[in-house]
Amino acid sequence: MDEKIQELLLEIKHKVDFDRAELLNKGHSTAKKYTLYQADKPVYLLRVYELTSYARRLEEYKYLRQHFNNGVSCQSPIYIDASDSLELCYLLLTYIDGDSGEEVLPCLSIQSQYQQGLAAGKELRMIHKVVPDLPFNWAEKRYNKYIQKKIKVKINNTTFYRQPYMESFIENNINLLNESSICFQHDDFHPSNLIFKDNKLNGIIDFSRFDWGDPWEEFFKLPKYTCNISKSFANGQIQGYFKGKIPNDFWMKYNLFVALNQHATLIGGYENNKIAEALNKIELTITTHDFSNGGPPKWFLESENISP
Repeated sequence: MDEKIQELLLEIKHKVDFDRAELLNKGHSTAKKYTLYQADKPVYLLRVYELTSYARRLEEYKYLRQHFNNGVSCQSPIYIDASDSLELCYLLLTYIDGDSGEEVLPCLSIQSQYQQGLAAGKELRMIHKVVPDLPFNWAEKRYNKYIQKKIKVKINNTTFYRQPYMESFIENNINLLNESSICFQHDDFHPSNLIFKDNKLNGIIDFSRFDWGDPWEEFFKLPKYTCNISKSFANGQIQGYFKGKIPNDFWMKYNLFVALNQHATLIGGYENNKIAEALNKIELTITTHDFSNGGPPKWFLESENISP
């Protein structure tokens, strides 16, 4: 184990009781994660970061506390601290026992997948209760973010399936963002960050990518990360979020958020040397979504037939 980590663990032992620490290699976070045990029982999760991210971690700690107090099934934040000498900062959280939805959901019945989707949707709605302290022009910020992605795609000399059509769709509908409410976004809400125990949702983890914006923007990740695991769960997530009454204007806005993400998907493929995989994913997304009429996507219509 890294000497800096060993020193940090000694400091933490003065704050909480644990017998040993075990490196946790799961997930895609930039943090180094350690499970802290008491008598062979996991009790805490330690997330260690470079000192430069301390301000961001302070915010995460603050909002995670709000979510926990609001009844969200998330980890309770125990401590946050920084060590100038070690050039590290950390978040100490309670441990949520179980396995990721990526592992559990495929083993459940279609009906159970849908039911757990309902539970996840209700949790997401509670997460969206937190709003920013000060108002800001989110619509302009989101559009500028899209323009920067569009420029980067051009700089990379890359293109994707029906790109001009998608860009035209975005420009014709971007005004929908002017109607957006603004709330806390988990920004990584999908089965890999949902923990299940005894085949039931037990908690939501990894709020480190949190952002602010339209609450419905969270759903563009369903076709990207969730539908390949369980379309019924994805369907249930939407139904649970809206308590079975999906607003008339939801699907048009959902389609806009899906469209806004395609440039980012290609950039990710370019930067990770997975351009072919990204292009295939983009084409599949575009061909299975109803951008022409603003209706529900193919994955939702298919899952309606198999979900209770």
